[in-house]
Amino acid sequence: MLQQSVSAVHQPPVWLSKRMLTAAACLLVVTLGAFLRLVGTNWDEGANLHPDERHMMFVVSDTMTGLAALKPGDMSLAELWFATGESPFDPRQKERLYVYGELPHLAVSGTAWLAGMSGWPEVLRLARTMGAVLDAYTILAVFLLGTLALRSAPAGLGAATLYALSPLAIQHANFFTVDIWLTAATAWCLVAATMLVRARSQRAALGWAAASGALAGIALACKLPGLALFGVVVVAIVVNYRGRGAHRRLASLAAALALALVFTCVAFRLACPFTFQGPGIFGLALAPNFIKGYAEMSHVVLDPGFPPNWQWIAGYSPARALLDLGIWGLGPVTTVALVASLALLAWRGPPSWPGLLPLAALAAAITIYWISGPIPALRYVMPALPALCVIAAAPFPWLAASLTGRALLALMVVAAGLWGLGMVTLHSSTNSRVAASRWLWLNTQPGTVLVNETPWDDGLPVPVRLSGKPELAWAGQGEHFELLTFGLEAPDNEEKAAKIAKLLDQADLVILSSERMRKPITALASRFPMTSAYYEMLGSGELCFERVYRDQRGYPVLGFAFSDRSAQEPWSVYDHPTVEIYRKLGCYERQRTQSRLIQALANGS
Repeated sequence: MLQQSVSAVHQPPVWLSKRMLTAAACLLVVTLGAFLRLVGTNWDEGANLHPDERHMMFVVSDTMTGLAALKPGDMSLAELWFATGESPFDPRQKERLYVYGELPHLAVSGTAWLAGMSGWPEVLRLARTMGAVLDAYTILAVFLLGTLALRSAPAGLGAATLYALSPLAIQHANFFTVDIWLTAATAWCLVAATMLVRARSQRAALGWAAASGALAGIALACKLPGLALFGVVVVAIVVNYRGRGAHRRLASLAAALALALVFTCVAFRLACPFTFQGPGIFGLALAPNFIKGYAEMSHVVLDPGFPPNWQWIAGYSPARALLDLGIWGLGPVTTVALVASLALLAWRGPPSWPGLLPLAALAAAITIYWISGPIPALRYVMPALPALCVIAAAPFPWLAASLTGRALLALMVVAAGLWGLGMVTLHSSTNSRVAASRWLWLNTQPGTVLVNETPWDDGLPVPVRLSGKPELAWAGQGEHFELLTFGLEAPDNEEKAAKIAKLLDQADLVILSSERMRKPITALASRFPMTSAYYEMLGSGELCFERVYRDQRGYPVLGFAFSDRSAQEPWSVYDHPTVEIYRKLGCYERQRTQSRLIQALANGS
């Protein structure tokens, strides 16, 4: 009797079952991930420093203006949603270039409209908050995906934790761009596709085929690469029906494929209505502005004269792209776990290979598309992050079976957390362009002449709030600054040399608001010999300009800044660029500078 009483004392309560503990741990991870994302939504303090966000916001603002101008009875709900070229919700009205999926725009515009919002700042805050919350739900999807694909709750928790702490996911959850929306749709589509693989009855298989097809259509409505998800759905359907008996297999397979295709098309038609010409839901011809926009963008991304393309032309190799993904995208801990997991899976075999096929197919398709394209920006590989985190967590159940393994897992989580917190630190501290702009306002006299590098980047000062003043101080407000621009993106010639020398003569301060021009131009010295010489002369002091301000953040971890200057431009140019300010000294000579630049041009040619 005494033994039974003691045993009863040590029995865990019913509510502390393994499933309850797993659910609590999952809730903790999702809550932590949401906090890490929501804390940085005001990362630029209203300065609007992301150009893709500005493009999205211009579209949303025009939509809000159009909706405000509508009178009762002007348009029915069906016309608002399907009247291409007429509805205020159409992002391509008035020949506007818009090459993203329409769902993020419609979700933000519709929410802001229903909430009665109108001002740019509050709508932008709403858009960023929606992205952060959406990505928190992506963490939940990763947990489910890992649990289903690897048949292990510890693996699901590990995958969710790795994704929650991913620097790239945290960064883009604070940007109003479509990539975080595509990643969310991708993760949930993979969950449905994995359930489809595991379905035992034909009814369940057809249900999950419809669900995964609908989610593939939603992903496509976020961004064009979402099209890859329909291929993943096809893989899941084939794997499911491959394990069934031969009787009526072909007919069942055809029915599942047809159902998935129908739901993909219907979801895309409803969530991306203005891709089609209309009128009405059955007007399925592609809209001319849709075709025109993608045709124009295809020319832009291949144009060697387009300044944002120079960083890729300057020799950005696939190896560097993978290195940036490993260090700054996934983080070192997840990358090491991923490599170890792939090696372990190759040696021991996956615990349940059919369940891994949909996410493995998606990860391979997105990674190949990303690394082989002309612009391997990290945001293009984001839809693969959930799948990569699941694969990285495959060994976690084996590690969790021993005390040493559990200690190693705890160490990995702490290390991944510290690395992920670096992005949170960057987004919760003063942006380097904002800090430099405040410095300019506080350390210069009215009439100060500032020369920025190019109109292709945000020059200084950016809009900031000064001490004791709630309103934004705009560049040049009150004639405090005279703002000039070199135009360093122009081809090197003698006229450009004369312009640089003239503007340097007029300047009080020369601004480098990021590395967006200097890095690719100096890497393309054979194409820009004169401008490369200008940067060398500026940095060495030969121009008679001294550096009076520098803010080089790096990536902060435990008070130490890891240098990320070698990483691709989009990683840092918006939220933590290197900023330098140079002051003219009395020894500057315009004619000598012009002659020196022309000499560099002659030597280079």
